Amino acid sequence: MQIQIFGVIVLVLGLLSLNLNYQWAIYFLVLCCLFACTSAIAFPAIGGLTILPANLFLLFFALRAFNIGGGAALWRPVAPGSPGFPLLCLCVFAVVGGLFLPRAMAGATYVYAINRGAIDPNAPDLQPLGPVSGNLTQSIYFIGEVLVYCCMAVFLSKKNSYKHFANAILLIAALNVIAAIVDIGSSSVGINVLGVIKTASYTLHDGEEVGGMRRIAGTFAEASAFSGFTLLLFAFSANLWLFGYRPRITGMLTFASGVLLALSTSATAYVGFAVYLVVLLLGRCGRIAPRSESRKLRLCAVVICVGIIALLYAIVFRPSLLESLGDFFNDAVLNKVDSASGIERGAWNRQALVNLVETFGFGVGIGSSRTSSFILVLLSNLGIVGTMLFGVFVCKCTVSPIPTHGPMLDRVVCYASRQTMLAILVSASISGTVFDLGPCFYMFAAAAGMLSSSVRRVSLVGGVDRPGNRASPEKAQPSRSGVLVGHARAPATPLLDSHKHESRIPAWPHRG
Repeated sequence: MQIQIFGVIVLVLGLLSLNLNYQWAIYFLVLCCLFACTSAIAFPAIGGLTILPANLFLLFFALRAFNIGGGAALWRPVAPGSPGFPLLCLCVFAVVGGLFLPRAMAGATYVYAINRGAIDPNAPDLQPLGPVSGNLTQSIYFIGEVLVYCCMAVFLSKKNSYKHFANAILLIAALNVIAAIVDIGSSSVGINVLGVIKTASYTLHDGEEVGGMRRIAGTFAEASAFSGFTLLLFAFSANLWLFGYRPRITGMLTFASGVLLALSTSATAYVGFAVYLVVLLLGRCGRIAPRSESRKLRLCAVVICVGIIALLYAIVFRPSLLESLGDFFNDAVLNKVDSASGIERGAWNRQALVNLVETFGFGVGIGSSRTSSFILVLLSNLGIVGTMLFGVFVCKCTVSPIPTHGPMLDRVVCYASRQTMLAILVSASISGTVFDLGPCFYMFAAAAGMLSSSVRRVSLVGGVDRPGNRASPEKAQPSRSGVLVGHARAPATPLLDSHKHESRIPAWPHRG
């Protein structure tokens, strides 16, 4: 085991999070998600296995959440009847299936698997179904992400927690833009500045070009991973801008993220951006704030007009530029299927469907195979039952009504988180190779689903805050700064006992 310099930094941040106010744990975890290609701890003897900063910080994140509410608070987000209960069922099903199915159906089908015991662990090869290291690593990642969901739900039960969560996401959106600018600028002078933080044992694709344009990777291993992360940041900041939350900051971040998606030269960025715009248009943001619908229409009108003007300018004044862009688009999107990568990924997808049929719908087990689409990952790895459980979980988080009584900012962030979940699923369905969606998806899932769950639980007990103490009604107040004015703001409805003093002692066992 080798502790890297970033591992030491994460350990310091973890100790700070145990002793500072709870919101710092949210900021630190979100910040760690930006370094998805950085090794915190390396295990050279296990095929170069690396622990990323977000995975290492999760230990402190869980301890801080346990310190706030104890085991009962961590259990509540996945208890029966909660939005997270299907996720818990899926986790149990996936872990048991990952251990059992590759052995019970060994040799029944062929899979494209990544085995860290191989000579090149990053080179998938068609081999008979059997236990591989991916079964263990993907199961551990999934258990950790369920823990992220539970812990984030505990943090989001605190006062002003949704505000801190939104600001943390906007912070890494700004840092992601800065990292991309550094990547572009340093490559233009022949220096790979961000190479010092890309220490994980991944195959790096820095400096690649498509159609004469350099691909932007930022802090990630490849352009598709960067574009998927940028797309979710675009979705979140764009939805906050629609509601008027810190419009200058969210507007600039939305514009900058959109430009980076256009310059990323990634098919995931272009197809994902186009599909998500449809999702954005179909969203019912008017149910939260009616004025947001007009802002959404203005945004779409501006995007369309700018596109038309740019196209007319290129046709009239720069026909050579239009021809170059056409060649680039053909190389990046239309001819992607005929490229070596496209042919390889097509073989993965076809084999995934074969795996589903030859395992009679049970799947080959989590981490046994990889594909080029998250939908096919679900079907081939988890089978029909696992796919249905995941679908129920997503529906509970994204479709359940957002309460009309509650802080306006909380409702806005809840809606933006639901839209961001859909953006993540869109990009993963285009180029996702494994089941691991990353901790960001489950943080947004907690923000998307737990608000309605908390209000429903409070309404069932008749508005009782503590035994014997009725919640006193408060007058509606103006909305917070940065949120559309004209909506009443009801008092927050925390999941936890708001009268209990929060200890800042590092997470010792909770005393009820």
